Amino acid sequence: MQQGDPSGQELVRAMPLKRIQQRALEFLDSKDDRGVSDAVDLVISQGAYHGASDVHFEPWSDYCSVRYRLDGILQQVALLPREYQPKIIARVKVLADLVVYRKDMPQDGRIDREKTTCGRPLRVSTVPTIKGEKTVIRVLGDMQDLYTLDSLGFQPEVTEELRAVIVRSQGTILLTGPSSSGKTTTIYALLREMMALQNHTTNIVTIEDPVEYSMDRIAQIQVNPHVDFSFVNALRSILRQDPEVIMVGEIRDNETANMAIQAGLTGHFVISTIHSGTAAGVFTRLLDMGIEPFLVASSVTGVLAQRLVRLNCPDCTARYKPDPLLLSHFGGTRKSARFYRGKGCEACKDIGYRGRASIGELLMVTQRISEAVLSRPTTSSLQDIAVESGMETLAADGMKKALKGITTIEELVRVLPALA
Repeated sequence: MQQGDPSGQELVRAMPLKRIQQRALEFLDSKDDRGVSDAVDLVISQGAYHGASDVHFEPWSDYCSVRYRLDGILQQVALLPREYQPKIIARVKVLADLVVYRKDMPQDGRIDREKTTCGRPLRVSTVPTIKGEKTVIRVLGDMQDLYTLDSLGFQPEVTEELRAVIVRSQGTILLTGPSSSGKTTTIYALLREMMALQNHTTNIVTIEDPVEYSMDRIAQIQVNPHVDFSFVNALRSILRQDPEVIMVGEIRDNETANMAIQAGLTGHFVISTIHSGTAAGVFTRLLDMGIEPFLVASSVTGVLAQRLVRLNCPDCTARYKPDPLLLSHFGGTRKSARFYRGKGCEACKDIGYRGRASIGELLMVTQRISEAVLSRPTTSSLQDIAVESGMETLAADGMKKALKGITTIEELVRVLPALA
């Protein structure tokens, strides 16, 4: 992908989604030797310009399907002739320095920004399926793409509590939520805030899989399982490098969990993620992983559970009445409550939503929470204590946004855990 490609300005500006298939077919059907290359360049570049987080090339029986993940939802943008699928995947593999002829095993690679017309680095993953290789391209970013803490969408009181936490000299803050719930974005916003508050005098080290954003003045480490360089091995090594802030991309096992928790007790500030449905569920998860209750109670400062909800398109938002059955999930609302949703317009590509924001519940470890953890509580009992202590749940935060016309009840039902 070079800026001088014959496709001209089409590769460096956004075009309507409905035109991408037509233009890609024109490239593929041309007699030009660069037809496949230009089609691939076009599809990837347009995905980046439209704000897609991922570009999917998937072999179907009769077509090669192209889909963009826009605001968390896959959108079909093109169906290309099946015979071009092997050439399309081969082109992507060449750019990502993968083995083109190996079609029987998964491969992972990276395309540097210098090889892209959109100027964004890309992460590539291929896996064999019964119909051919499926390829997913993640569009990565840089420091200039990072969000600020205030722009993530959390309630102001949650943002202020997070700011109060990250100025501490030690402790552990954990983020939880399913994949693609914005945890990594929030972590980078926290790191960016810490750098600004402490005037770049802090030694910050991250361990990631993979490194999704490149940041200056931070030592970013990417794990490599092929040489046994795992999260726990990297964490063990960096503890000898005088870090003050340690970010561990994900706690996946007992050993990593134990080392991260211990680091939070020994003069380090640790930020990490762990999979759980709610903030209270994180404590149960850690205890189930074999971490001693007194270590959890002493080290963990707070837990943030979050989700990303799609926002109503401001250009086509109109009042509507949600299904009463959906409202019952949130305990019902007063009759005077008004709800809004986007009807669909050109600005939102007829989807009705445009952009996303975070909803979150922040469980701060108070004396009462700490004492409860020592007795190995159930998730529900710890959740009740947290709510009594003032924690606003994911459902409550989401309902506030729905009542303000920011999002819809349907979107809340889609992203919130069953517990809500």
